[in-house]
Amino acid sequence: MIGPVPVRRLLAASCTVGLTATGCAFGGVNSFPLPGAVGRGSGSSVFHVEIANVSTLDSNSPVTMGDVVIGSVGKMTVHDWHADVEVFVTPGVAIPANAVAMVGQTSLLGSMHLELNPPIGEKPTGHLPEGATIPLNDTSTYPSTEKTLSSLSALVNGGGLGQIGDIIHNFNAALSGRQNDFRELLTRLDKFVATFDAQRDNLVASVNALNRLAGTFAVQRDVVDRALKSIPAALKVLIEERPQITTALKKLRDFSDTATGLVNDTQEDLVNDLRNLGPTIGTLADVGPNLDRALAYATVFPYGQTLIDRGVRGDYMNQYAVVDLTIPRLKGNLFLGTRWGQEGASLVPAPGDPLYYTVDPLGTGTAASPLNGGPSLSPGGGQPPLSPPPAPPALAPLPSDDPAAPPAEVPVPPGGSPPVENPPAGRGG
Repeated sequence: MIGPVPVRRLLAASCTVGLTATGCAFGGVNSFPLPGAVGRGSGSSVFHVEIANVSTLDSNSPVTMGDVVIGSVGKMTVHDWHADVEVFVTPGVAIPANAVAMVGQTSLLGSMHLELNPPIGEKPTGHLPEGATIPLNDTSTYPSTEKTLSSLSALVNGGGLGQIGDIIHNFNAALSGRQNDFRELLTRLDKFVATFDAQRDNLVASVNALNRLAGTFAVQRDVVDRALKSIPAALKVLIEERPQITTALKKLRDFSDTATGLVNDTQEDLVNDLRNLGPTIGTLADVGPNLDRALAYATVFPYGQTLIDRGVRGDYMNQYAVVDLTIPRLKGNLFLGTRWGQEGASLVPAPGDPLYYTVDPLGTGTAASPLNGGPSLSPGGGQPPLSPPPAPPALAPLPSDDPAAPPAEVPVPPGGSPPVENPPAGRGG
């Protein structure tokens, strides 16, 4: 009888310890892994998700990706004021590296689940390694049914939904009897909006220009500040000088009236003068292309710009000039229009000119050129006999000092008259 008693006591103590330990860790039926749960088989991948609010999410809740169940929720613990949820995923399922976790509800009264999907509008990229943790910034929770109903209740009872009826009633009262006016207003608004839309590019360009202007003002802020400080002083000076400015404007008005009267009085004469100047101005316009060359030549007369550019080298100039001052040349050029001028005067070659001397091919020497007024060569090549030179005129003999001597005879030139004898000294004529 002594042996069985200690055995029963030992069994009772063991059961008590087991129940105590189990009672402290027991969290309901969902705290145990359910048989047949998705992702709980051998080779499953394990991930961790940090969630700020798990709502009514329980262990063994389904884990979905693209509305397809790929696993189940495991153990949930609290860490730094947020939940750390263990997730089991079926072997062979790849979780995107950019996946985000969201706690949602299947329907209005349905069960909770955990979604692992890429962000909205983005494509899945990469592969989340096994054992990785989705951080708290990439997790969120859908609004629950309780929150939705409470928000709707606040809107209907204490929100603005009750005031919509009053707004509609007042709006109907304002439109009553003014349908045509509001219809015209809407038509004008439609045209205004259409015009505004057509000028959209111009408005954008104006806004950009204003932006650049504002940037320029921002860069020149110190200059604008100094200008704004200087403008009041300048305005004060203008205010002090206002009487003088007013007087000057009055004097300018009097001058304008006088000038207007003068122009009106002299209008006909001025028009006639301008009309008479027309031919002169037209002639100047005709010689316009050559006028600049003439003015340029006047500054370098008598050489010309071409000679200056080619002949002048520094402070010296080489020049070779032939000046013809023969009488025929002067009569035919310089003296034309005077009593000494002769139009078409024959030019006699001067010594050194071409053809001044003619060489006799028979070797008879040189003779005066036909250009010199000499005889032409004979057809046979010989030179005709030259006429004897005229005899010099006889000179009158000098008067004798002897008063008894007879007067000398003075030769009379052919066709002329005898010279008049000078009266003797002492006789009056």
